[in-house]
Amino acid sequence: MRDLEGKVVLITGAARGMGRLHAINFAREGSRVVITDVDESELEKTAGEMRLAGFEAYPYVHDVSDRAACFDLVARVESEVGPVDVLVNNAGVVECGDFLDLSERSIRRMMDVNYFGQAWMMQAALPRMAARRSGHVVNICSSAGKLGVARLGPYCATKFASIGLTDSVRPELRRRKVRFTIVNPGYVNTGMFEGAKMVLISRWQDPQKVSDAVVLAVKKNRREICVPRFAVHLAAFVRGFCIPWLSDLAGIVFRADSSFKTWRKDHARPF
Repeated sequence: MRDLEGKVVLITGAARGMGRLHAINFAREGSRVVITDVDESELEKTAGEMRLAGFEAYPYVHDVSDRAACFDLVARVESEVGPVDVLVNNAGVVECGDFLDLSERSIRRMMDVNYFGQAWMMQAALPRMAARRSGHVVNICSSAGKLGVARLGPYCATKFASIGLTDSVRPELRRRKVRFTIVNPGYVNTGMFEGAKMVLISRWQDPQKVSDAVVLAVKKNRREICVPRFAVHLAAFVRGFCIPWLSDLAGIVFRADSSFKTWRKDHARPF
């Protein structure tokens, strides 16, 4: 999709962090940007800032974990704004900690938002895209979907699931001209992983760099991108050997096994 001018781009989890940057980046391309989030006050703040900058922004309060609400949202957007050309499944939540200490609510919430949220939004938007034989879905996954990380188990599980879902749905809709992009960021400096310690082979990523890569991936119809490329590719390479002791050893050597011991929850987030 080389030209994004006038395209309707729907972005979930867009009130803050990378979602907000995605919204601004697509708006700079001339897109008509629909932003959704559960945080109404931050959502309206972001929409207001975008409008002051001269961009088109359409805010909708929305929880992606509600399947019926996802179908209602897409129907409303297509009626009130226009057909969705690009869907960016960005909404995500995390809670780090020893698996045995995590509550049922925390584990279910991560799966409901990070995995089912993407699945429901795809089921809502894809039939319309397929009927028009045009559209692009961006699923924000993670390097944590390539290699399991201590104290990040349920979050990793959601990202592994999202990658598997995208890889499976893509060939189903290939002949319907719907494109898909998997985005695998490493440690992104948005506050979501506040307090975590960086692994030896990488560094904190500028969220703007990740967002820029997302827009470019849509314009060039790239199936998958990794930011940073080397560290994420290495993680996938190590796990791809199907030799668990090797990935365990890599976690120790590169200090990934202790990275999330010092993670701090952001209580300002309403989820």
